[in-house]
Amino acid sequence: MEPYLSDLRPSIAAIIAARRAQLGVRLSSAALIICIFQLQTGLSWALAWGVTYFTVQLVEYFVFRKVDETRAMARSAERVFFALTMANSAAFTSFGLLLAASGSWGVMCAGILWSGTIAHVTINSGGSRQTLQCALLPPVLAFFALPGFILRDGGNLTDCITAVAAGLFSGFGTVAMWNVYQKLLKSATRAREFGRQAQFDSETGLPNRAALNQRTDELASTASGVVVVAAIGIDRFSHLRGAIGHAPMVELIAQLAERLSSAFNGIPVMRLSSGHLGLAFVARDMAEAFHLAATLQGAVTRPLQLRDTHVDVSVTIGLSEAADALQHAADLAILDRALIAVEQAREARRHIASFDAKLYGNPGATLSLMSEMSRAFDNGQMTIAYQPKYDLRSGAIVGAEALARWDHPERGALRPDLFVEMAEETGHIGELTEWVLRRAVRDQHRLRAAGFNLSIAVNWSGHLLDDVGFTDTALEIARGAAGKLCLEVTETAIIGNAGLARQTLERLRAAGLTISIDDYGSGLSSMAYLKNIPADELKIDKAFVLNMATDPVDAVLVRAAVSLAHSLGLQVVAEGVEQQAALDLLGEMGCDLAQGYLIARPIPLQDLVAYLGDRATDPASAAV
Repeated sequence: MEPYLSDLRPSIAAIIAARRAQLGVRLSSAALIICIFQLQTGLSWALAWGVTYFTVQLVEYFVFRKVDETRAMARSAERVFFALTMANSAAFTSFGLLLAASGSWGVMCAGILWSGTIAHVTINSGGSRQTLQCALLPPVLAFFALPGFILRDGGNLTDCITAVAAGLFSGFGTVAMWNVYQKLLKSATRAREFGRQAQFDSETGLPNRAALNQRTDELASTASGVVVVAAIGIDRFSHLRGAIGHAPMVELIAQLAERLSSAFNGIPVMRLSSGHLGLAFVARDMAEAFHLAATLQGAVTRPLQLRDTHVDVSVTIGLSEAADALQHAADLAILDRALIAVEQAREARRHIASFDAKLYGNPGATLSLMSEMSRAFDNGQMTIAYQPKYDLRSGAIVGAEALARWDHPERGALRPDLFVEMAEETGHIGELTEWVLRRAVRDQHRLRAAGFNLSIAVNWSGHLLDDVGFTDTALEIARGAAGKLCLEVTETAIIGNAGLARQTLERLRAAGLTISIDDYGSGLSSMAYLKNIPADELKIDKAFVLNMATDPVDAVLVRAAVSLAHSLGLQVVAEGVEQQAALDLLGEMGCDLAQGYLIARPIPLQDLVAYLGDRATDPASAAV
């Protein structure tokens, strides 16, 4: 019994709170009853009943005056409540007995009164079955006293049975209706709760993305200015969560939302995702929106107090206006545009940015490229251009890098970084790399037939380092090569998958392929990684080579990279060589190979054969 009673405490507290609010109505009704029915029962009986009823009501009020729906009730208080509920019902029932004793008219009035009592307690019993039972017991039992009054006033047995049956029917019917009412009430309550939960984040209790969308729609229909959504990205979110833990991070997000809301005149701040908050507001124009966003930035200049620790938090804010007319991004909701603006701001190293449609481009059209790529392999749109590698010691062309080129029939020549990055993101990079590798092997045979023995380099995406099946395919293709094959892997891809990268690269290297660390210096360069990666070659990023002839700092960095690579037994390639002075410096530094526009631009296979033939027949052309 105790656990069940405990579950009913919120319901009972709600009943008490409602009855306390109705005290005046109940006392006024009782006074009216005394005035009307004292004619039937006599003044003394009516007053005696009134005193009893008033006493029960006042006792209930003072005993439970501090109970509310948010405060837990003691078990003893629950028992007192049930006792007073029965006393209340018994008071009405006793008045009905007084009426029934006064004659035939009183019997009918008693029946009406008890029926009304049953209906009243049913409506006001809330979800508590015990409350209903306590309130129903006195009037239902009193019905069994009616046969005596009926027989006294000349009624027969049939009248008695009819009266008792009517009472029982009224009681059981009321209970049945109560059950139906409770089911409907619970369904409505669940629906309201589901609706509430649908608009609130379960972890922080903050309004969620759906709530922000609803607020945006409301503002758009009523506001006269520009409706703006601000997406607030928590910088270094993963790092912070890893440092302090998940539960403290949830607490920190709630605190941050509260501070941002306070700084913005109490406008509700919603949680959009694990690391993003957001809000919607109205501004005169986007200039004012930027000013208001700066207010949000200022709110996080002070550290947040998290238990016993101060935590510094910074945010990046992306803005988007509801009135944005975006033809090629019309399918993007205002909130999505604001979230994209956060990433655009981070890429531009800014704290606040509005959505830039031109920068965003047309992802739908770009994604459709992937479905066209397979056809491009077969219809001649996709080709290979080769950029020669120049040996600084011998002056000979000893290798070439295979670079994919796509001449789209509608969009023209596509930037390689566009379709290569898209292939990586959509999982098509394996298909593209396999095609390039097969073409490179085929073209290497053609070069060999023309009398040129070149090492061919192919770019190897970091997304393929953990693809064992693709590695098997690459090794099978490489077995048919007519010379050396080199796989160029960026240092960032290797560092991001160090353990797995080492296993894959060791397997490729054991099969006779040369491994080159591409774009060295553009990422998180580390001597420790260089020491542990099975590589044969190091390519210095062109960002350091382009201006090394005029920038002493770049020259020092290149010299250090050459020295480091040689000390580790690696051959060095400098890419981006466009000036003779840079080439001369590289030669002085002991660099092994050079690649860049000064030597040759990427050219088709037939042009590469002609280029190599010219160098072989004309010694003057061999000088760079």
